[in-house]
Amino acid sequence: MIVRDQYTVSHACAFNGLSPRGLLALALFLLALVIALPQALVHAAEQRPLILHGPASMDVLSKHLDYTIDETWQLNVGNFTRPSAVSMAPLATPIPDFGYTSAKIWLRLGIVNGTSQQDDWRFFLHTNFTQQITVYKVSADGAVTVLLDLDSDSPFSARPVDYPQMVAPFQLGPGEAATLLVSYYSQGASRLSMSLETPESFAKQARINEAKNYAFYGMMLVMIALASVALVVLRQAVFAAYGGYVIFMLTYVAHSDGVAFQYIWSDFPRFNSMASVVAGAGVMMLGGIFAMTILQTARFHPIMHRVLIGVVVSVFAVVMVLWPTDPQLLKRLLVVLISVCTLTYLISGLVAARTRFQEVRFYVFAWIAVLIPACLFTARFAFGFEPRFITLYDAIRLGLIFEALLMGLAIFDRYNQLRHSAMEESLAQAHKSLALSQRLAALEGSYEQVKEGARLQVESAKDTAHDLRQPMQALRLSLRQMLDPQEGKAKDAGQIESALAYMERLVAERLEDRSRPDGPVQVSTHNPHAVTHASKADTSEPSLHDVMRGIADMFTAEAAAKGLELRLIIAAPNASVASYPLMRILANLVSNAIKYTRQGRILIGLRHNKSGHYIDIHDTGPGLSGAIFEHALARNARLDRDLDSAAGSGLGLSVVKEIAKSNGWRLSSNDKRQTGASIRVEL
Repeated sequence: MIVRDQYTVSHACAFNGLSPRGLLALALFLLALVIALPQALVHAAEQRPLILHGPASMDVLSKHLDYTIDETWQLNVGNFTRPSAVSMAPLATPIPDFGYTSAKIWLRLGIVNGTSQQDDWRFFLHTNFTQQITVYKVSADGAVTVLLDLDSDSPFSARPVDYPQMVAPFQLGPGEAATLLVSYYSQGASRLSMSLETPESFAKQARINEAKNYAFYGMMLVMIALASVALVVLRQAVFAAYGGYVIFMLTYVAHSDGVAFQYIWSDFPRFNSMASVVAGAGVMMLGGIFAMTILQTARFHPIMHRVLIGVVVSVFAVVMVLWPTDPQLLKRLLVVLISVCTLTYLISGLVAARTRFQEVRFYVFAWIAVLIPACLFTARFAFGFEPRFITLYDAIRLGLIFEALLMGLAIFDRYNQLRHSAMEESLAQAHKSLALSQRLAALEGSYEQVKEGARLQVESAKDTAHDLRQPMQALRLSLRQMLDPQEGKAKDAGQIESALAYMERLVAERLEDRSRPDGPVQVSTHNPHAVTHASKADTSEPSLHDVMRGIADMFTAEAAAKGLELRLIIAAPNASVASYPLMRILANLVSNAIKYTRQGRILIGLRHNKSGHYIDIHDTGPGLSGAIFEHALARNARLDRDLDSAAGSGLGLSVVKEIAKSNGWRLSSNDKRQTGASIRVEL
């Protein structure tokens, strides 16, 4: 009434001219307004309840929360049921965050159910664990209900809702009013996000969080499995360091989510209280060990190596000293050390990248990726910064997944580069007199690529690997004899050159097939000499006699090593021929003859009749005719009698059959032969 009268006086003065009395009245009004307005706002904040029309997020709750800090831990819920018993202040931040404090925090939220049907609610605390927390519901009549009461000795089973984070269910009927009181203490940061949910909205959030967890945990487990397999196969320490690093990352995030407490150590809340220290310190220490291992700092960057050792030792020392004395200070320091360690490991990668960028590029990109969520984490818990465009733990998950993938690429890229570097050094130091051996080594490298591609490509790649196996063994023996000074005679390097050219062409065309989008080379059945998509670089096609001599020279050494005589009889004039398919056929047939003939000889004969040229391969082995021959032509088929006599894949004769059919040649076996096998190719 007084304020109203003052306003009337000042209003009259404005129209009738200000008298001294009117001026005094106006001044008193303004002074009263300045003094009363802040108190009115505070009072409104303290008395204004939240009208619930559905779920309420933290942004909504923060406008209706007030708080007090209990430094002496003397307050209890009874102090808040009496009017004006406790002085409360409105929350001035978007999320309750009072730094690292040993005090107990009290939060108060007045609510009124503004819905017409909803009476079941969930008070959702977005954290997995605090050392002490109690949630009360104070009804309008002053009745107090304890919704949640947990301390550092409460197992996971003590929670009213089986969920990784803390949830307090309560009833509030339509039109009903109540006050929610939260009393909590955290050994770490006092930051506590929360929301009010209906059962439906809570279930939706739970499904979304579970989907994120499955995606993240699945990716991390895949990376751990790959590192474990690589460790077993390659026996390199870097895979152990990387696997340990990823395990601790997964453990830390699982602990932060509350999943670890729910499923792994649900009956050990005391350990859960310090699990963030164990997992976080493990991430930092294993990250340093991994950096030293993959960057080889001891060899290439000794100063950086000592810095990394210092970081790892410092993290370990801080944990050992502060764990028993001041756990809260320990957690506070580790929040800062996460960014310090990440930045140090990134700097170590940049130092290595100055001279070895190709070797460490993925490592540098990985630590750049993880530096962003690490800095966000430190900024949140050390300075209260909260990103708006993405939740902190979503950013951490994305950063860690990207980092884990890049770290894995960094390891395999490093070993791939080392393998290529070693090959180049070996080739550079080889003597000129071993030029053929160098080409053979390169061919073996290509052969390994073909073998690996055979697992992923079409069945024809398996045929290529099969075709190369035996000829390469024969060539090794030939080269060894040629380069051996005690052999006493020189071999015709030109024949070996032609054999190498044959296999190089085989490999080149196979590798070209793998990179061509429209599939492998196809041989026309109408024109045996027409090769679709074939390389035209080599214009000198070996003749029929060249092919025969090349095959004989290719396998002479292998036959001799087994004590067999290999003879070549050319009793027909020379002619042009599709040399590459014919060499594949003869290589498979002669290889099989040597493989399954224990003693005696192998005869390769070229003859001519009215129909044209034909080639016979005779051996003194166990024989191959009739139904046995037809069975052996099937793909991947091996005869029971041959399983113990020689190793094989069951591809040789099926390859021969397919090539002969593609070129219009006829393949047959002499059924009248009494001993040994006699296979004919009619061109």
